[in-house]
This record gives sequence, structure tokens and C-alpha cells, in this order.
Amino acid sequence: MKVFANFPHELPERGDYPVVTVGVFDGLHRGHQKILAVAIEVAAGRPVALVTFDPHPRAVLGPPKHARLLTPVEERLRILERWPLAAVAILRFDQEVARLPYAQFVRHSLVDGLGARHLVLGYNIKVGHEARGNAERLAELGHVLGYRLTIVPAVEVRGQVVSSTLIRHLLDAGDVEAAASYLGRPYDLTGTVIRGSGRGRAMGLPTANLDVPRDKLVPANGVYAVRAEVEPGRWLPGALNIGVVPTFETAGPRSVEVHLLDFDADLYGSRLRLEMVRRLRDERRFAGPGALSEQVRRDLAATKKILAAGAAGGGATAGGDPGEDPGAAGPGL
Repeated sequence: MKVFANFPHELPERGDYPVVTVGVFDGLHRGHQKILAVAIEVAAGRPVALVTFDPHPRAVLGPPKHARLLTPVEERLRILERWPLAAVAILRFDQEVARLPYAQFVRHSLVDGLGARHLVLGYNIKVGHEARGNAERLAELGHVLGYRLTIVPAVEVRGQVVSSTLIRHLLDAGDVEAAASYLGRPYDLTGTVIRGSGRGRAMGLPTANLDVPRDKLVPANGVYAVRAEVEPGRWLPGALNIGVVPTFETAGPRSVEVHLLDFDADLYGSRLRLEMVRRLRDERRFAGPGALSEQVRRDLAATKKILAAGAAGGGATAGGDPGEDPGAAGPGL
């Protein structure tokens, strides 16, 4: 999979991608997976290119100015590597790109630049200046520029249209299980392990503190059962705390720290990936370190039971990403 890192300011030397799909693709949820599946199907073996936005248009146009992403671009690329895509073009969205009329963007960047002869787009697609390039106008433009257009309808789960906005709302409420049903996989947090306060180790419960990318959405404060990938292919259960640890602090920046079961190696400086399985409880203040330690041990016992039951029941297994199999039925913007 080729990556064009400065699209459309820099275009491929050759436009060898007859099937192209365009969108922010934040989350690469079940709706996005459907678009990808349709693009691969209509390509029938021809090269497929995906265009994704970075930064999110809201970060440039607002509001809000600082988008909270389900999948920052590096994470998107990691997930997209599992699909049979020939190329991913990272559209560096800025004011210059925002001012481009949709017809100019499609002609210059997609048709001439990538060689698009068939566009596969989501039902709510809008491109170009003031988002004027909707499905109807893009269909009309196709008659002029000589490309075909396939519009992929919305995907519903439990009667709800799958969208990145819906998933953000669920994560803000701490409902990682519902979010996973729309994503098609557990929501994950990936970051570099940094030094924390050391309080957990002093209580006999050492934690790994994660430095999560600034633009990554961190779910609601609370305690969660998680799976942690401590090295490629090695997954361990853990209890994750998100918040300010109110037993010791009443304010300050949120921390993301996880205690891993049956693991006490030095992780400082390494990358750790956490799959969020279930929210256990709210973050709350305890009478002191002893009461907190006792509760954390209960959290760890609950985590072990939950993850063991999930594996026995045939749910998401350690290292697995349900719904991201490119050959699965129903895997798309």
C-alpha cells in the first residue's frame, strides 16, 4: 500500500488508480468498512485508492478548532493496511484546499491526479468549497469528466445510522461496549508509556501511564476492563483508570494509566495499545490509599472474569479486530 503524504499539493507521478473513495474516515467504523468493501468489489481486481483527510476539516474551519479523533491518521493507516488497497492519499486539509471548488478538486486531484474512473462515496459525501460537492452534483460532474459514481447508503446497527459523531457521544458517556458495536471492533488507545507519580507501585499495584496523542478522543473518566498489547501479538488483561485519581488529587490534567495482570516488566518508553472492553465504574474518591488499593484489586478480579468470559463466549479475542476482515460480509465513510 503506497502512501501519498501530501495530497493534493503533491500528486502521484502516474494516475494508476481507476477506483477511488474519498472521506475523512475517522473511526473506520462499520459504515466506512461498507464503503471500502463496495470499492473493492466494483474494482474487480483493479487498483483502489482511498483519500483521507488530515487534519479533520473541523480543525481548520471550526467549530471546534481542535477535533477529537477516533483514529488519528497514523492509526487510520495501521487499520487500512489490513485492506487490499493500492494506495492511501492523505489529503492535507488547509485553507487553500478548503477554497477549491468541488469541480476543480475532482478534476485536478481525483481524475487527473489519481486516474479515477469510478468514485465510490458515502451517502453524505460533501467536498469542495462550502461543501457544495454533494452526491447529486458529483453525479452530474461524472457525465462531464467521464467517471462513474457509486453512492453507498447508510449502515444501521440496532436501528441507528452508524456515524463517527454517534460513536464520539457514546465514548463521552463511557459506553465502550456500544461504541464497539458501531466500530466493528473494540475502541483502542495507543500511546507511549511515560513516568507517572509512582503511587501505584507504592501500593503494590504498579501502573503504566500512557501519553496519548493530543487529538485522540479519550473516553469518559472511570475504570475500564481492557486488553493490552505489550509486544506484538502478546496481549494481557488490565484495569485502566482515566481521570485525575481524586483520592490524591481534586483537579489537574487527566491521566490514562493501566495496571496489567501478572506483569511487572519495565515498559517506560515503549508503545502500548489498549483495547477497551467494558466500563467497570465511575472514578471516585476513596478514604485513603488502603481503600483505593482494595477497590483496585476488586476491579482487577472483575476484569479477569470479564475477559475470560469474552474469550470463552467467542467474542473479540486478544489481538482480534472484528469487522475489519476485508473478506467479511458487510465490511465501509
